[in-house]
Amino acid sequence: MLAGTKGDFETQMVIPLEKMIAMYNKILSQEVMMRRIGAERGQMLYAADGYVTAWFMWQLQGDEEASKTFVGDNPEILNNKLYQDQKIDLVD
Repeated sequence: MLAGTKGDFETQMVIPLEKMIAMYNKILSQEVMMRRIGAERGQMLYAADGYVTAWFMWQLQGDEEASKTFVGDNPEILNNKLYQDQKIDLVD
């Protein structure tokens, strides 16, 4: 789950944080959640592209380097200062 933190449309209408967390908690399979600091809805397509690409490379191609973005001793997304509210519940 990816969202931004800027603008009423993104933070109030599309996915307020409390609703995003509630939705995340209902998912019964692997899940990742994060919000891009200062990004509005229209910017998220481009701002999160690297993470979406890494996810597909890992899941569809078995790319172990891409998997380090999400799993391992020090997943990259937990240390990216451009994002907040990161949560990961994955099995590597």
